[in-house]
Amino acid sequence: MNEYIAVMDIGTTGVRLLVAKVGTNGKPHIVARDYSVCHGIRKFKIENAAEVTESIRKVLRRIREKTEIIVRSAYVSISGAHVKYVKNVDSINIAPVYSEDGDFGPGTEPGVVTGNDVAALLDKVEGTELYDNEYLLGAVPIRFTLDDGLQTTSPIGIKASNLRVDAQLLIAENTYVEAVSECVRAAGLEIDGFIPLSVAVRALLTACPDPDASTLFIDMGGFATEFCVFYKGNIYYASALPVGGGTITGDIAQVLNVRREEAELLKCDYQIADASLVTNDVDVAIGSLADGKSRVVKCSEIVGIMQARIEDIFGIIRERLDVDEIDTSFIDRVVLSGDGIVGFSGLDIVCERVFRTKLADIDFTRNTAMKAIFTYTSGMIMYIASMLPYGMKRSDIEREEPEGAQEDNKPGVFGSIKDKFRNLIGKLRD
Repeated sequence: MNEYIAVMDIGTTGVRLLVAKVGTNGKPHIVARDYSVCHGIRKFKIENAAEVTESIRKVLRRIREKTEIIVRSAYVSISGAHVKYVKNVDSINIAPVYSEDGDFGPGTEPGVVTGNDVAALLDKVEGTELYDNEYLLGAVPIRFTLDDGLQTTSPIGIKASNLRVDAQLLIAENTYVEAVSECVRAAGLEIDGFIPLSVAVRALLTACPDPDASTLFIDMGGFATEFCVFYKGNIYYASALPVGGGTITGDIAQVLNVRREEAELLKCDYQIADASLVTNDVDVAIGSLADGKSRVVKCSEIVGIMQARIEDIFGIIRERLDVDEIDTSFIDRVVLSGDGIVGFSGLDIVCERVFRTKLADIDFTRNTAMKAIFTYTSGMIMYIASMLPYGMKRSDIEREEPEGAQEDNKPGVFGSIKDKFRNLIGKLRD
């Protein structure tokens, strides 16, 4: 039986939506995607709820027009700036297998762990007291332990009398959850749950080489940078900064006194993170914001502005980790993601200088076969698909029956032409 899941990332530069079909093998297959520009969130707060709501409506409408898929519910992203992690442990007894001779005493064998058992255990481990402004997002299992001491990440089908889980409870600020929920529901969409970036990245890293390597993951978006530390494949630390690629653009605009649009073009044309890599320091013509007259600056000057901001962002991350006594020199690798930084050359130099750790060459666009803007949502899809056997709910997805469907579905050349025409109109609207 196929199951559908939908995920939505509401970021500082746009709203992204993915819809996936999960087959009996548990593998998700993307069947629809869309993106809409949105600047309604700044510094981890919703500054323009109307813009956020309209952007959500737009992606839902375009998905429906292009694919005839109606998304009625979805999992929604939530920034790590609003989430904290609390470890918890709990266990349940597994129903034994009774003997066949009618003896209803103790079973002759341990029971077999089922998906329902795991779901019941995860529900139980979520039982914790919350403060007034706290919202429980759910529990992420770290490891399961069976009564013989066997530890596993997938206990279904294993015989045991007792099953224990070590989990991380995800607790968010209720105020922010309510603000996002109002925008999403105003757009006509119900919320299946909230997925932080760290949880999505954990799922992405499992498909990468050395999934258990200790990792500092940095995701730089338009106006936010989130970072997480993973140890032995599990979330160890997570935080966020209200700066990103858009901040780099703003620095160029301010220092060179040019329009923001021109500053963005300069950033994209000279994506170099370390000035030592500038071997041909060419002259670059720019237009002054004051009088509109053209003037010339050196390429190295543009790179120097960007390098200063990237080093500043990385330096703040390093300081945050130092405060929590996380020595980055003992971390195996740094992994970078996000439109705000991916594509820059020289990031390996900056990483080694600031973090004293090597940058790993991991390209999530190759691993997920999706553009960089869908990295977060791809990880969300992977995580939810892996949790469906444990009782995580599927999304409410319908396929719209097109007008004249019976005629269109008839075999023959006319049905084929209509299908192609409908797809073409969808692409033009997009």
